[in-house]
Amino acid sequence: MTKPVMITGVLLLFFSSLVKAEEPLVAPKPAEPVKEIDFRDPIPFGLPPVEYGLGEHSDPASRLDQELAARTLKLNYEPQWGYLRDVLKALQISESSQLMVFSKTALNPRIINPENPRVVYFNDDVYVGWVPGAEKMEFAAVDPLKGTIFYELAVKASNEPRFIRSERCLACHGGDSSLRIPGLLVRSFLTDQHGRPISGYSQISHDKPLEKRWGGWYVTGTHADMTHLGNLFNRDAIEEAKTNPALRSNLKHIDQFVDTSKYLNPHSDLVAHLILDHQVHGHNLITRASMEQQLGLRSDVEQQLVRYLLFLDEAPLAGPLQGTTDYQTSFEQSGKRDARGRSLKDFDLQTKLFRHRLSYLIYTDSFKKMPSAARFRILKNIYAFLTAPAAELEPSWDVDPDAFPVQERQAILQIVTETLDNLPEFWTVKK
Repeated sequence: MTKPVMITGVLLLFFSSLVKAEEPLVAPKPAEPVKEIDFRDPIPFGLPPVEYGLGEHSDPASRLDQELAARTLKLNYEPQWGYLRDVLKALQISESSQLMVFSKTALNPRIINPENPRVVYFNDDVYVGWVPGAEKMEFAAVDPLKGTIFYELAVKASNEPRFIRSERCLACHGGDSSLRIPGLLVRSFLTDQHGRPISGYSQISHDKPLEKRWGGWYVTGTHADMTHLGNLFNRDAIEEAKTNPALRSNLKHIDQFVDTSKYLNPHSDLVAHLILDHQVHGHNLITRASMEQQLGLRSDVEQQLVRYLLFLDEAPLAGPLQGTTDYQTSFEQSGKRDARGRSLKDFDLQTKLFRHRLSYLIYTDSFKKMPSAARFRILKNIYAFLTAPAAELEPSWDVDPDAFPVQERQAILQIVTETLDNLPEFWTVKK
């Protein structure tokens, strides 16, 4: 059930303040009056002005393909890895983001299994899938206005490697679990010894407790007494885990399950898992909010997005949690920092994911370039939460004031003020 996001007074600010927005629109205003819809309803993303599948794109994979076409970039081919290393470098994706998934819930199910998992690499805007023995690499890149665009790149050596659009992914990536828009998926399914799903969850986000996550995935890292579904396959192990929940937990390597020499590194880092779980649903909410604005539709997606960006329903952690690579360090180093050295990418990993609970996704193109009216309303409500008196948090936001102290909210205000471009005029920090 969707929780309340704002009181009536804040809601009125949505509409009374729109005329003050100064950011230029990046999509045309809808020709039709706003139509109220349910969040679960599909939206016609194939129609103008979105026109998914048509027109030019500005996602990272598309830009990389344009460089290949213009011959301003060359990808080097390696017999074992194909174009993998060079593609990751070109897209500025860390190899330490590698995550291994062995459930047969994606392309290439014939060759994916616990001994030959698929790997996923990602940064803030683009995701790369690779399987030893597959003929193609897979890409999911977020376009600011059109949602997630899917591509394939042949693994074989070529003088002119090119990214090819693929819409077959929409059979799964356009349904309920991705919010009825071309979106992203993170699932958690326990599997048999071959990687065939038995049971699980079709949508994972930071709101899901850890004990429900990572079924069908390998996980390397330590997580104290917390449990999860990672590293479990075959019915015997699943049955044993019911009486021994710590089975295959706190693993620092997975060499006993996989010949890791087939991969760029032998890890499936726990901290990278946590980021993926947060990021995917966040991207989908941003895309849905953007498309609704473009199409003249209105559901409660913006309210849900505000709560999500602020981690108001985040499942608590009981750390300390630690990965097995330098992913945590590289992720933090990529964050924008204020004059005090603080960033929205600073981890906590004790009781919560981040020290300052406002998502770094506000820096992505998908958020910055969404239609300005929607962006304005979302920032207005984030600001309303961050500046609300403590006494208003519980009745208006269903948030315990002690769980989101004023010191943290003030720090977030200051970080955003100094690091986010094109802030509306209302965003000020009291000295």
